[in-house]
Amino acid sequence: MPIAKGHEWGETGLLPPGASIAKSDAEAAAFVKDPATTIGLEDGDLARTLGIHRPYERDTPKHVVPVDALHVLLDDGSEHTCVAHVVFGDLRWHRRSVAIMNAAFIGTRNIAPRAHPGDGKADVVRLNLDLGDRPKAWKRMVTGTHVPHPGIEIRQRQEGVVELERPQRVHIDGILVGRARSVRFHVIPAAILIAVS
Repeated sequence: MPIAKGHEWGETGLLPPGASIAKSDAEAAAFVKDPATTIGLEDGDLARTLGIHRPYERDTPKHVVPVDALHVLLDDGSEHTCVAHVVFGDLRWHRRSVAIMNAAFIGTRNIAPRAHPGDGKADVVRLNLDLGDRPKAWKRMVTGTHVPHPGIEIRQRQEGVVELERPQRVHIDGILVGRARSVRFHVIPAAILIAVS
């Protein structure tokens, strides 16, 4: 169940004995299943969004939070599950690029400052920036101050279809999966439980 306004997100607990610890977003996505399983997370853009920034200690109390995932269907028929983001093109250099964000960050850039990995929605970020605006926006993405901007649109969606003018490279949770011109996606609410230090 997605986080509700005014309610506490998650609960205090310990990482269960024998639980796995993922070292990246892609590793964490491999644990998405029904019912949701609890894992630790040491690195990646979801970890950065959750405030995880140190090696994992199993025996200290944690805050266990339900985190959404995305189910993604590319136009080549391939299906993927991700926990952080789907990126079309190069957000730094391409005039037009799109990111479907569950996490707020891509590397050190706060691409979707309002993204919450437990709200049941994805933030769809569309960039349409002139050559002069690209480096300025990229620099401001470190602090998340690149929005509002007339060439940057962010919409929250539970599901949707993204269509591009031409095929672009697609990275899912940081892994290049090929090229695509369109993607259909939907949010899987509370798909995995992450124990946060």
